[in-house]
Amino acid sequence: MLQWWRGHVDGFLEQWFPTSCTRCGSLGGSPCSICIDQFVGAALIPEIPPLKSVAALLRYDETSRPFIADLKYHGGWSVVRGLAPALSFLLEDTVGAQYRDVVLTWAPTIPERARDRGFDQAEVLARELAHRSGLPVRRLLRRLPGEHQTGRNRFERSQGVHFVATGPIPEIVVVLDDVVTTGSTLAAAATVLCEAGALSVFGLALAATPDRSQT
Repeated sequence: MLQWWRGHVDGFLEQWFPTSCTRCGSLGGSPCSICIDQFVGAALIPEIPPLKSVAALLRYDETSRPFIADLKYHGGWSVVRGLAPALSFLLEDTVGAQYRDVVLTWAPTIPERARDRGFDQAEVLARELAHRSGLPVRRLLRRLPGEHQTGRNRFERSQGVHFVATGPIPEIVVVLDDVVTTGSTLAAAATVLCEAGALSVFGLALAATPDRSQT
């Protein structure tokens, strides 16, 4: 309910007070058309079992980073609304023929972080994408307390994320997250969902950290 309320109020205010771009300060939306033109699409993400596939919209770089930070730290609804149309197309391409049978969910952040900020950025993303696509969205995972993932290496990340399933699990699920780095968070989410009854789990993110060999 809080997420819906924030999005509703932000959308109302934008009609009277145009949003300035998080990155360059231009009025008219965040991201603005100039910054959108500078975005670089994310590279193909290698297979991450047990996920059927994982896709991301943008490369996580100096252009996309301010918008991801606005979402992560401020619940940036304008950012999500601006990118939701393209993310919706990517969702349909990723899932293919199973698209209409999909239920959207998200990989929750750690409980302490969600309480401190008053929102979960992955939930913001999932609910806006559900609104855009017309697909159902449900809270299917609860994250157990643990360490922050930022700054941890691949092995530490793989050991530090633990979820439990909540309620009946649908057969086809798409898990949303803000950024894919090693894929360990999405993999942990998919493992729990599959063990709880999901037949196919897909991962979808707003951005993906590029392979260092490509930077």
